[in-house]
Amino acid sequence: MRVRGPLPATTLPRTASPLRLTTARTVDLTGDSPLAADPDLRTFTADLARPYGVALDEDALAGARGQSYAVLGELAVRGLVDATRPVDLLVLVYATPDVRPGQSVATQLAGVCPGDPLAFAVCDEGVGGTFSALGITDAYARTGGARRALLIVAEQADLHHRPHRPARLPERHSAAALLWEADGGGRPLQLLASSSGVKGDQVGEELARLAAGLPVRTLLLLGPGLAAVPAPPGVEVRRARPGSPYTGGWAALGDALADLRLAGRALALADREPETGRLDLACWAPETSEAPEAFEVPTESGELEDCEVFEEPTEPDEEPEEIEESEAFEEPEEPVG
Repeated sequence: MRVRGPLPATTLPRTASPLRLTTARTVDLTGDSPLAADPDLRTFTADLARPYGVALDEDALAGARGQSYAVLGELAVRGLVDATRPVDLLVLVYATPDVRPGQSVATQLAGVCPGDPLAFAVCDEGVGGTFSALGITDAYARTGGARRALLIVAEQADLHHRPHRPARLPERHSAAALLWEADGGGRPLQLLASSSGVKGDQVGEELARLAAGLPVRTLLLLGPGLAAVPAPPGVEVRRARPGSPYTGGWAALGDALADLRLAGRALALADREPETGRLDLACWAPETSEAPEAFEVPTESGELEDCEVFEEPTEPDEEPEEIEESEAFEEPEEPVG
């Protein structure tokens, strides 16, 4: 079954997600995968492109350029979980095709991930795919079927056919992985909101409308799709690194999660897919933070409406002490070639 666009509003109870965002990791790889030199890549890509009159990218094929999502994903898995932290659910998200397009990477990753998780992939939604995966993961956790979930978003810098219209391609091979656990602290998902068909001249206004529902002192991370959009009034923002259209925002979330100076504060991430105009915003707030009784987002008329969201927790009486940043996460060493 294929479903396009934002997921419908959940009918599940409007409470904080049972899973908490506890750990994150970003993996960047230089060089190319040996799989990019496989002659079957040309044959497979040509068969897929031919019915649509799309030409192959001869430079990428002749140069054997491209990276494997299985390799990126396995590095992320091994960096986040081990036998003491078995995973129940693994979701892979991608937009650009893998260097081995006929392979089920999610199934392969399930084979190296502790816990023998249920695994599947979300694709063809651009930037919005990871936000859709968030909603799926939360809904699945509410059934009691997952106490630990691993979400991996991957991108590689090469496309082996010529796109029929201009497309955003990454500048690097990268994966961002997020670990969600029912135990062990962390920040539960409190808000997941989406707007469709937001045109370029409407983005700033719509982003401000969505951000109006965030708790006080939220740090808002703006993904690469919002690079040119001004920060909403009164909201502290950080911008994701350029050149990583699909993993950049999630890498920024991982950096913020590892920043001990942000302990006790809510974190939010917003991004937009320019091809469809879909604008998404998600917020994770510690269960000890203070805010209104429930997250509400103003409608265009100025009235407040409930989001596809969850109840908001309360904030501590005192701000957390500032702690020096520690080496919470380290990037893996880049393999040679």
